[in-house]
This record gives sequence, structure tokens and C-alpha cells, in this order.
Amino acid sequence: MKLEEAIQKLDLSAGISGTRQAVKVKQRFSNILQEVKYKDLPSEQLALVEHELDSIFDGLDLEEEKAAEYLKACLHDFLKFLRVNFAFLPEGYCAWYGMRLGLVLGTILLLVLIIYTESNLKYYSPLGGLLLGVMVGSVCDRRKKARGRALLTRMV
Repeated sequence: MKLEEAIQKLDLSAGISGTRQAVKVKQRFSNILQEVKYKDLPSEQLALVEHELDSIFDGLDLEEEKAAEYLKACLHDFLKFLRVNFAFLPEGYCAWYGMRLGLVLGTILLLVLIIYTESNLKYYSPLGGLLLGVMVGSVCDRRKKARGRALLTRMV
């Protein structure tokens, strides 16, 4: 399935009445496909993306009740496909992972400091880890955006 066909199919089905969540998923999927379309991929890579779209939309009726849940799972898998094969990351991806990693490391540091110190400043270590992780992740996101590897749509 061509990118343009998939975008039109998703846009038309988003216009049909449905649950709010179903419409949001279809719009997000459409926005991501439009971003990929404007990345000017070589024909081999474009064929790989179109093959992936064929596997997603093969026999799918977008007006069914379960289609939104299926599309949400497929959207997650499609974002992973783009990340692994083309190094395209959604906007805020690195900051989100940096925040999670910083919070975990800050909490581990807090547990270690509780055992070995008596200072009250040790309780700020999870917050410090979180802020440091977000800052490092934001720098990584800006680099990806400058290289043209960022999808300018919010994460799902």
C-alpha cells in the first residue's frame, strides 16, 4: 500500500463518527505517515515502509469497533519499525527515556544514601536524577531534530 493511500484511508475513517480515542489514534497514525512521506526516503526504503503498511492494513476494516485497538498496537509496532530501521524517533523520545532512567538512578542513589548518610539533602536525589535525565534527553532530542531524524509528532 502506498503512503498516500494509507493516509487517505486513515483520514477518511477518522472523519466517520467513532469514539474519541479511535479518532485520535487514526489522526496520530496519519500524522506519522505524513512525516515519513516528507522525509524523501530512497525508493528501497520507501518500498520497505510500504511493505510494512501492507501488513498492517491487509484486510483491516477501519470502521469496526476493534480497529482502534488494533491500530494502536500497530502504531506502536510501526514506530518501533521506524526507530530500528531508519533511526526516526518521535519528538520527546530521548527526554522521556532520560526522565525514566534519571528517576530510577536517583531512587537507587536515595536508597544508598539513606544507609550511609544523615543529611536531609539525600531526599532530593530522585528529583536531581529526574532533572538531569530530562536535560540530557532534551539535548539528544535536539541533535536528532537537527539531523532530520525526528518525527515532529508527539509520542503515543
